[in-house]
Amino acid sequence: MANGHGGARPGAGRKKKPLADVLLEGNPGKRPPQILAFAPGAVPDTTPPLWLDEMAALEVELDVTDIYKRTVLWLERTGCLHLINPDFIADYALLKTRWMECELIVKQLMLRGLGLPSSAPELGLKYLKQAELAWQKIWRIVAENSTQTLSGDPNDEMAKIMNMDLED
Repeated sequence: MANGHGGARPGAGRKKKPLADVLLEGNPGKRPPQILAFAPGAVPDTTPPLWLDEMAALEVELDVTDIYKRTVLWLERTGCLHLINPDFIADYALLKTRWMECELIVKQLMLRGLGLPSSAPELGLKYLKQAELAWQKIWRIVAENSTQTLSGDPNDEMAKIMNMDLED
């Protein structure tokens, strides 16, 4: 139809069951689970793009390259790094950093007793929402393809990533 009402909707239908759940249940009487396999050298380049270095903030607790490296490390541990587009990781890292910068600006203005422009908190919320959407893209791929059981809330995993030690 010309008015955009026909056809399949993105995200419509039953959600795909996580691979870890399929493997645990044994998948009786059904076709074998689809496990993505790649050549050993198929892992994408995981060095942070140069433009992320240019965007790094000076006063934020974690800069954009730290968030990128932490996310890559977490993805390596889940065994799903090769499934994730590096641009997804870069987008997430940049948006998360921008949200942290907005929070820093709001905090500094509040401490100085300056009035908040009405757009400052709204901008931070917009960055936070976009960062969570970027994280959901990554989480969905990992949850559907990881052979480990991922527990609970994706946001809890995101918080663990932000607090983990890069030296592990």
